[in-house]
Amino acid sequence: MEIDISTVINILFPAGTLLLALLLIIAAILHINNLNRVHKLMAVLQHKKEVSKELLYKEMTVSQGSNFTALALASWIMLFVAVAYLYLLVPTILPYSYMNIAELASSNWGFAIFGILVACLAATIILLLDKLPEDHRELKLMELYSFYSISKTVKKMISMTVIALCTSVLLSAYIGTIYPAHSQPAEILSLMLLVVSTGVLVMPIYREAWEARR
Repeated sequence: MEIDISTVINILFPAGTLLLALLLIIAAILHINNLNRVHKLMAVLQHKKEVSKELLYKEMTVSQGSNFTALALASWIMLFVAVAYLYLLVPTILPYSYMNIAELASSNWGFAIFGILVACLAATIILLLDKLPEDHRELKLMELYSFYSISKTVKKMISMTVIALCTSVLLSAYIGTIYPAHSQPAEILSLMLLVVSTGVLVMPIYREAWEARR
């Protein structure tokens, strides 16, 4: 029985999209669960009913270095941009897209402006989260990695996601350039880079949750 490549690709894209969403959603749940588990463990070890979150964060915080923190933040912003480029650049996936904004779509710098706007929006959201009260530090993306012990190898992998995500953006831009023509291989490759990069970015969270079960 011959396999229809087009059919396989049509299945791979929604499957990859689902995997991308699950990676992020489960990572968020595990991150909060990781901190709650340590919080309860600290109370048990100190023979108290409850330990303040301030003490929890003070004891858990690990300095990862300003260079790594900056690169990791850039990667998260690029993740937002890459997702927007893949799913919002052309109306082949969602009913609304960048192409619906005539002034922007007809501009020579339209793609760049779109990316800058998305990056600014992502940075604004991250900065707003950073303004949350200290007892909600687990929700601050800028401090995500400060709660985990991360090896140099994993740090390098997280830093390298910037390149992978930039490549994903370029592939999505190519898809936008040839629109209304269609390139399924470019879509799949762009999505694969997104999924792999996301997996690397949330790796410390999953690793901590896995080790806690052992």
